[in-house]
Amino acid sequence: MIRGIFRTRWGEIGTALFALTAVWWLFTWRYFTPIPADRLMLSPGDFTYHYLTFREILRQGLQAGILPLWTRCLFGGFPFQAYTQSAFFYPGAWLPILSALWTGRSNVSLEFFHFESLFHLWIAAALAYFFLRKETGSPWGALLGATVFGFGGYLTGYPILQVAIVEGSAWLPLFLLGLDELIQGLRPHALLLAVLGGILPILSGQPQIAALVWGMGAIFFFVRGGQNRLPGVKRLKQFGLLALIALGVTAVQLLPAIEFALHSDRARLSLAESGSGFPVHDIVQFLQPGLVSHWHPLYVGLLPLTLAIAGLILRWPRAQVWAVIGGLGLLLSFGANFPLYEIAFQLIPLYPTTRSQERHALWVSFALATLAAHGLAAVLQGIPCPRRPIAFRIQRASGFFLLGVGLALPVVIFLARQGIDPSDHRRLSSEVALSGLAALGAWGWWTARVSGWRSRTGLGGSAFLISALNLAAFNRWLDAAAPGPIYPEHPAIRHMEAEAIRPFRFYDEWRMPDHIGCWFGLEDIDGSTSIRPEPYFRFLKETPEALQWWLLGVRYVVTWGRDLPDMSALGRTAVLLERIPQGHEETRIFRLDPPLPWAWVVREVHPVRSVEEALTALRDPAFQPARQAITLDPIAWSSGEGPAAADEVQLLARTATESRYRVRLARAGLLITRDPWYPGWEVLVNGQPASLVRANVVLMAVPLSAGESEVIFRYRPWSFYVGAIISGATLLIAGLAALLAIRRMG
Repeated sequence: MIRGIFRTRWGEIGTALFALTAVWWLFTWRYFTPIPADRLMLSPGDFTYHYLTFREILRQGLQAGILPLWTRCLFGGFPFQAYTQSAFFYPGAWLPILSALWTGRSNVSLEFFHFESLFHLWIAAALAYFFLRKETGSPWGALLGATVFGFGGYLTGYPILQVAIVEGSAWLPLFLLGLDELIQGLRPHALLLAVLGGILPILSGQPQIAALVWGMGAIFFFVRGGQNRLPGVKRLKQFGLLALIALGVTAVQLLPAIEFALHSDRARLSLAESGSGFPVHDIVQFLQPGLVSHWHPLYVGLLPLTLAIAGLILRWPRAQVWAVIGGLGLLLSFGANFPLYEIAFQLIPLYPTTRSQERHALWVSFALATLAAHGLAAVLQGIPCPRRPIAFRIQRASGFFLLGVGLALPVVIFLARQGIDPSDHRRLSSEVALSGLAALGAWGWWTARVSGWRSRTGLGGSAFLISALNLAAFNRWLDAAAPGPIYPEHPAIRHMEAEAIRPFRFYDEWRMPDHIGCWFGLEDIDGSTSIRPEPYFRFLKETPEALQWWLLGVRYVVTWGRDLPDMSALGRTAVLLERIPQGHEETRIFRLDPPLPWAWVVREVHPVRSVEEALTALRDPAFQPARQAITLDPIAWSSGEGPAAADEVQLLARTATESRYRVRLARAGLLITRDPWYPGWEVLVNGQPASLVRANVVLMAVPLSAGESEVIFRYRPWSFYVGAIISGATLLIAGLAALLAIRRMG
């Protein structure tokens, strides 16, 4: 079966994979070398503070014996599993987590996380080889195209830092391979390849990339299916069946993610927010990296670019779909800088929910890699006499470009010595010189071809080597940094870890790295995720700081040097613990006294009809949170009359997904906890379900009668459990159907 799918020999596959592994090692060895003087790490930022930390949240939950559907270290409380970038069900995300659990490490290993991200470059290249081998019929063409896609400017740029992007993109060739097999007939192995290639980008945690993979797959399937005379109705049925299976299998991730999106600040974006993309002048990336931006996702190398032009001309019938995909991807990658995006924004529901349209460079990168593979395959096969002038024209164009680079290089060097360098990297002279070498390689290759060199091994091998070295020269250390700690030591963390009275939260005014609290098991009232919960985020923006800190139980505040607001009306004072000079500014660390109980009881309740009314009420200086509550739900209760005895509220236990209290009240009251409300939370009073109330816009509360009560707040999201049932049923039904189909085939 495998021979039928890949249509190649095992020796050929082994040689190709060895070559791709060698290129991968050339790109990555310094991240894994045991020699400290040579070692690098991927740049801190999204890679460490976001994706690595999310792996750590998952590890902490599993270490505690809890499935971390919820985490308390972001936004006071956050639906961790529902946030797609948690990659909760993506198999690759479990590598660093399982390694940490197996070895007993206290944190996820940075080395294993490097491997998780960078190994997807190899996966992308290897899968691209198998697809392109079938697409072009040429092992050398497939090897070249796989190198261009796996190690081109797109995947080796920001995607390996924003790990979900490289992980989702890597499976695109597998999806296309499965779709190509489906065009030949609805067979179990074809459906399996397409389903795997379709669900892994969904589970990897970047919905926009998953949508781009599926969108590109749809264009390929319907265009190529039409070229193969597959009836339109049959194409719709097959693609619909594939989409239905993929949606069913991933329902356990999709349903919580959709629920979160509906309760987030990303329900719909404006054109200005959604339409960010490449400036149109970024097309210069095709020829010269580093001139207009740090990353160059459109760069595929000079020889591959010329071969892509040859492939477009020499293999036009099969190249049509790639011309369409590459052209659409390029125009949409400009975002609102080009009018096509405004049409897509209005007609396609996905676009008003996404940003960073430059990610359409995925389409451009893969289309150019495929066209380059076709171009090399066509050249090695032999160019028909009527079309031989094409090779001469490309050879001359390469020569003119080489001449232009040669003339520009002395000028660029002279300007650099005068301190003039307009590039982002501030090393334009070196990069122009590298472009000159790449142009020399491209011109020399085409010159050899038009001069009569026809050795397939020589031409194919030299094209592969020239392209690999060209891409390595520009891309291999683009995201590298000197090794350092994941989170540098910070005095604020030292103060918080020494705090004896828990639980508590902290507020950081961007003086510490993102999500540092998650790494150290502390609770932040803010976060830097791409999607933020609402109305919680509005609450942070539109209410007084002192009130926020009281309601959310903030004990420590880290600021850029300003004085804190007066909190005497709330019975609190700020104690300055430490001043830390930072350049022309200073960081100040405060402790807010006294510490606050994690739940309290009020009897003055004011119901309102909307979030806007509630926020207005909270901004009223007369609002007293210790004895008043603003609720978004009508409460049919009365506190009644009774003795003015003190209430007793005791926090018995608290985990990420459950809090347990013992409460003694002399008369009925509303118990408010400092944990935020979100769909899926429920409350039990003395073992019986009770009405969960939203208090003060963002907090959970429950009415209690007089006497002693045991109260349990617990997170049981229906979207997760229903999604799990749908996913399990889909897998069961699909598995049984596949077994029956295999038996019928004998």
